[in-house]
Amino acid sequence: MLFALTSILPAVLRAQGVTPDSTRIRVGRADVVRRDSVTGYAYTRPRPFHAVTDVPAALGVSAREAFRPSNIPAMTAVAASTAVLIAADEQALAETRRLGKRVGLPQNHPSANVRLGPFKQPFPTTIGSGLYFLGDGMASVLLAAGFAARGSLADDMRARRTASEVIEALLVSGTVTQTLKHVAGRQTPSEATVPRGRWRPFAKLSDYSANVPAYDAFPSGHLASTMATLTVVALNYHEHRFIWPVSVATMGVLSFAMVNNGVHWASDYPLALAIGGVVGKVVTARGRTIVHLPPKASASGSATPHVTRFDWAPVVTPDKVGVSVAW
Repeated sequence: MLFALTSILPAVLRAQGVTPDSTRIRVGRADVVRRDSVTGYAYTRPRPFHAVTDVPAALGVSAREAFRPSNIPAMTAVAASTAVLIAADEQALAETRRLGKRVGLPQNHPSANVRLGPFKQPFPTTIGSGLYFLGDGMASVLLAAGFAARGSLADDMRARRTASEVIEALLVSGTVTQTLKHVAGRQTPSEATVPRGRWRPFAKLSDYSANVPAYDAFPSGHLASTMATLTVVALNYHEHRFIWPVSVATMGVLSFAMVNNGVHWASDYPLALAIGGVVGKVVTARGRTIVHLPPKASASGSATPHVTRFDWAPVVTPDKVGVSVAW
């Protein structure tokens, strides 16, 4: 699990030598990373507990962003794909489990609890549970810890900001999905009493708490938090083109594992991906500023010279006589 996630973490990979990042420029208290030939992203150190205190504002901005008129086609696509997948959920479940059985993937996700006083944290004990725990919140926390370590060791503001944003995205996406789970009240495949699961909207909190899998399938919190986390990383480290392909592969494996384990239906995923994508983009945009930069240097390592004064000189050669002028 940790290897799969840290493979998308260029900051941690660079931190092996704890060397400064050549792509950033320190300007005052900010690190500026080039965005294109004329602009860059400025990152400053996040305030203490910013990941928590900024959650309400990020929730509001995410809601406004999601319901912008320009996003109506995307919202329609999410609703349509969800409806299509609901109709195909039973077939998708059967085919996923058939393939999982063929490759030796069990239909459960056993774990062992590590206790620290009154707290406990489950950790996977099999390959199947390891795939499932890719979307566990602790994976995002560990990823953020890697960025925080990079930020502290290399005095890297972008890494510090990314660590804070990963936690913020986790909290925001978790708030949204938990709210929607209580609203939808859909049974997971393992708890389904009717084909494609029963929907019991606005279940009593006591009933929900007594049997969470009977109500918390839609939408997938695991996939939403993973999408939000990886979106933050990919947007902040935009120069690393491999992050998105690795992210897509990670979410694909996670999605397959959760259906195979009976935790989610395939139709629980489109809305989760949309939530994670919107939250990740909003959190990232709020954490950096676009600034103007001088043009990139030429291939020789120096900028193209710009003559700012008028100059002239006589030219006398065997075949011409004249004046050379420059300005």
